Amino acid sequence: MRNGEYLALYLKSPLGIGSGFGGIALAVSGMALGLPAAAALAAAAGLVALVGIGSAISGWGSRQAVEERDAALRRLYLERLSKAKETRDRLTRLRTPDAEVAEAVSLVVLAAGEYLEAGRIRSLDDPLADEAIEASLDIVDLFMAEMNESSVEKRFRLEDADPFDSASARVVSALRERAGLLRERRIQMEGGLPAKDRMAVREELQ
Repeated sequence: MRNGEYLALYLKSPLGIGSGFGGIALAVSGMALGLPAAAALAAAAGLVALVGIGSAISGWGSRQAVEERDAALRRLYLERLSKAKETRDRLTRLRTPDAEVAEAVSLVVLAAGEYLEAGRIRSLDDPLADEAIEASLDIVDLFMAEMNESSVEKRFRLEDADPFDSASARVVSALRERAGLLRERRIQMEGGLPAKDRMAVREELQ
């Protein structure tokens, strides 16, 4: 951890914030007792510096900085998971009359739900999994737009201006690929072993 990064994280930690408020309180108290403002501020700065140096030497400051970094990462991961969940919810609401595509969509929704639950439990996020959910929504949107366009063309006996050959099969294949990736990333998030193997390990340890 670089010095600048450590200092920024330390100042955001409970210890850093507490020493800052302590310094302010000392400065206010000093001025209330008649000390010159410069002297009161110098005493406050000295207190903050003393706490910072002492915590760095003892390792307490480093622990506080690491805890703050981990907390910031957890907040970031949970924010990303929340966005991925919104995308998954939009995917859930889509309806298509094509049975095979609908089944593939359901598979992606299921795999995405498993991934999101694993991420929520562990406060972790996987960018590849998030991208797979987003891509799945884009694929289905593209398919739905093609179906609507084809419907209009058939209704008015128009020529297909933008052919999408084997649309259903290609969309199903792409969605199943994303569902497989989501399940793989979820397994990696849970420790890299499928459920039966994790259970076997637990049984061996008992």
